[in-house]
Amino acid sequence: MKERRAISPCIAAALLVGMVCTPSQARDQDGALALIQTPNCGAPALAQPGNTFEAVLAEQADLGLTASTGGVFPLTVSWQTLPGGMQHASCLVPQNAPPGMYGLTASVRGRADVNVRSVYVFETFPEAYAVAHVTDVHIGAEDRPRTSEAIFRDVIKTVNESGASIALFTGDLTHSGEPDQFRRFLEILDTCILPTFVCPGNHDRQSLNYEQVFGPLVYYFWFGEDGYLAFDTKDYNTADDLGRQDADLQVFRRAIKPARWSIGFTHRYEPGMGMRSQIVLFLDNPLDFLVCGHTHRSNKPDETHVPWGTTAMTVTPAAIDGYLRLIEVTPRGIRPREPVRAPESP
Repeated sequence: MKERRAISPCIAAALLVGMVCTPSQARDQDGALALIQTPNCGAPALAQPGNTFEAVLAEQADLGLTASTGGVFPLTVSWQTLPGGMQHASCLVPQNAPPGMYGLTASVRGRADVNVRSVYVFETFPEAYAVAHVTDVHIGAEDRPRTSEAIFRDVIKTVNESGASIALFTGDLTHSGEPDQFRRFLEILDTCILPTFVCPGNHDRQSLNYEQVFGPLVYYFWFGEDGYLAFDTKDYNTADDLGRQDADLQVFRRAIKPARWSIGFTHRYEPGMGMRSQIVLFLDNPLDFLVCGHTHRSNKPDETHVPWGTTAMTVTPAAIDGYLRLIEVTPRGIRPREPVRAPESP
């Protein structure tokens, strides 16, 4: 199995109760990541029994998988110190861990933390499946008849009932990037039963608030034979600055080159984005498909491909207006369905 890589023994019974009742235990009160950086609920690890997944922590700790049903599975871990002092962990999933959703628990010096919904164990990965695409949630917006939280809860309920295998959330998670808006977004996101992968939008990029809550701005993961690449499009530089993301995109695009389908997801795509990134993603080694939002509408007939290259793309209307889209991924191709509007809860 190809494992997700981020830019990557015993846990007390009370922790199990806390995992079910309190979403974000390995985070500070404002939702910022603490002991466990990745995986987290915005960039979870996908693995199979007997395979490994990668984690990054502030310090070494005893690690385990904690199921909401009560099972605890200690992990065999290999550690490596990263530049800057963070600790990289290669974690072996026990053969007896049943498929399902887990929290990653870390115990050190009497302190126990868990990142909920951060590890998903699969017996097998489906050959054909659906991806739920949600974008422009805008938690904190006050210009709709209903609260942004109420609308988002309905969207998540629809995602949970959709039959999709994973969900992509492409930016503008919040309306102004405030820490409290991220905290409110997290509370609702953690009611999703699917693995949820997020990337930032322009509304999320106040200070380093997004990074403190979700970590990397650019990363990749595998779902079975398919490779997914998340990247940040807050700013478009006509003259590329040779920044960190340019280097990461080069490395990560090559890493998923063997994929059956290579799928990028980001907040928005515009022809004016940095040309170095476009050459990497759409010319030298074109992505098969691109998923984005930002416009609060579906893509127009002339927006089904990037202007140069062969990469197909789809744009989904805004979740703040109640919309989401399912995208079918099969051996024969990738087909976006028409957007659907989540029914309003009574």
